[in-house]
Amino acid sequence: MVNLSAEERKQILAELETDLIKNIITIGELVKQVRTRLYGMTQTQYAKFIKVSDKTLRDIEKGNTDPRFSVLNKILAPGGFQLSVRAVRREL
Repeated sequence: MVNLSAEERKQILAELETDLIKNIITIGELVKQVRTRLYGMTQTQYAKFIKVSDKTLRDIEKGNTDPRFSVLNKILAPGGFQLSVRAVRREL
């Protein structure tokens, strides 16, 4: 596990949130960043930690699957993230 100060964790989370909002990273990349930068875990360790299969985690990180919201929220929760849906106004 990575030994980060509270300030370092906040900085990493803010960076990841910004990158996600700006579509710089995908959900799979976000999961990988939470796993590696915040926790310093391998896929196997993190999968066990969040109680999903290695294959599920691997497929999500690679973008090879369309998991349920509940699975994504379970995987992202240790990083303090939660998926939600919001309406976006578009001009016709």
